[in-house]
Amino acid sequence: MFNLLPREDKFLKMLQDMEMAANRSSRLMKKLVEHRHDEAVVREASDEIYKYKREAKKTLETLTQEICRTLITPFDREDLQEFAVALYNIPKLITKITDRLLTHNMHPYNGDFNKFVDLIDRQAEAMAAVIRELSGKLNSRTVNAKAAILHELEDQGDMVLGQLIASSFHDIEDVRELILRKDIYEMLEDVTDQYRDAANVAMRIILKHT
Repeated sequence: MFNLLPREDKFLKMLQDMEMAANRSSRLMKKLVEHRHDEAVVREASDEIYKYKREAKKTLETLTQEICRTLITPFDREDLQEFAVALYNIPKLITKITDRLLTHNMHPYNGDFNKFVDLIDRQAEAMAAVIRELSGKLNSRTVNAKAAILHELEDQGDMVLGQLIASSFHDIEDVRELILRKDIYEMLEDVTDQYRDAANVAMRIILKHT
């Protein structure tokens, strides 16, 4: 059965839930990296990361189902779906990064992982503000300003990736560790890409609805 007149906050609440999962995952990854030598902290943080990934996946599935059965949505259905997928990809990637770190017993080297998680933590803060605006009065100035921050941080992520790969080839002689670190760097950079992609959808929504 189709819902002809849905409650708009149903979709907005799901986007809020997915943003929260992305935000918490980002913050937990920062905690995990900064306390990598504390087994209790790492275990607790990783368990929470896996939990938020499962919750985000369930919310994405629900949102997709609701889009398919709802005739009227607060924003274009393709925008809702694209936004949700970008947000889901953040805890999904962070879970993969956590797996790599724990499986291969990887620790920060010369602050390499920290450089990325600091950028991602700042992106998480900016995205939380974007979601608040989309769930409220659609303040285009605020959304565009936060989107600009997300883009700038993604650009910085590109630069950090290049710098870390270059320094790794210069400083790390173990081929296995070099490959593993490069893989993690690229996944961390991909997290910054997903925040940028979500920001792009937010700006598109603003253009259509203000």
